[in-house]
Amino acid sequence: MDTVLDLIVSFAATGEAAGLRIGMPGGEADALLGGGTGLDRAPRSPAQGMTGFKDGSLEVWIGADGKIGLLGFDRAGTDGGFLAPARVGGVAGREHGDAVTYGVITGRLAARGCVWSRDEALTFDDQLAIRTEADVSLTFTRPGSGSDGRGGLLANLYTSWSTPAG
Repeated sequence: MDTVLDLIVSFAATGEAAGLRIGMPGGEADALLGGGTGLDRAPRSPAQGMTGFKDGSLEVWIGADGKIGLLGFDRAGTDGGFLAPARVGGVAGREHGDAVTYGVITGRLAARGCVWSRDEALTFDDQLAIRTEADVSLTFTRPGSGSDGRGGLLANLYTSWSTPAG
């Protein structure tokens, strides 16, 4: 059984999470997640924004075209860790914020042979960002940032239809 960290690293390296990918029809995403997510009903117009679904730390958003336009993971929970999605079979446990550091993530990406580079557009102030070859952007707190002095923690990772070509 994979952990949340395994799911996150796989997503960063491939751009897919539990079979979900950018451009996938919302109805297919809804079916993969067991139905009842609302992803099978696109907004009536672009002015209404996107329709989203969140399960643990997993976020899936579809646009007016009825296709996934944003996919990613965000810290959740009271301790700032990543929560396992309940609807994604085979994912166990919870990875706490302390375990999901810049060093852990980049080490795991390197072990998979995944190329990444600094994402200057998303690096500023107390945030450091990298972009993988799968066009997934990962943002981290800078070392020493935050009220408790902890830094280099993964905050979120996303890919979207508007992601610039690598």
